[in-house]
Amino acid sequence: MGSSYLDWKEGLARLDGDEALYRRQLGQFMLEQREAAVQVAGALRKHEDETARHLVHELRGQAVQLGARPLASAAFELEMAIRAGAETAAVMGRFDRMLTDTLLAMASYRSF
Repeated sequence: MGSSYLDWKEGLARLDGDEALYRRQLGQFMLEQREAAVQVAGALRKHEDETARHLVHELRGQAVQLGARPLASAAFELEMAIRAGAETAAVMGRFDRMLTDTLLAMASYRSF
């Protein structure tokens, strides 16, 4: 059940070992954030940088709480690129791939 994308032990520890709550929070994250990369990319295309940065920042905080540190790291990298007004294509691609892999890891955890 281990994954390089999701440290479920860390996520559970943040919730005092309440596995039912952790599973619910994973499900909520999966539902709310499954289209996050599309939403961020859309905001960036519309030059709504602050909206894009806010979406990424919110996801990053949730990812940390759930033990998805690699996703949080990719989100931080994207957030900093947006804030700096830098080119975001490469970091957006990494963020999108990391989100997809993390969602798969979450679904796998929830199926056990």
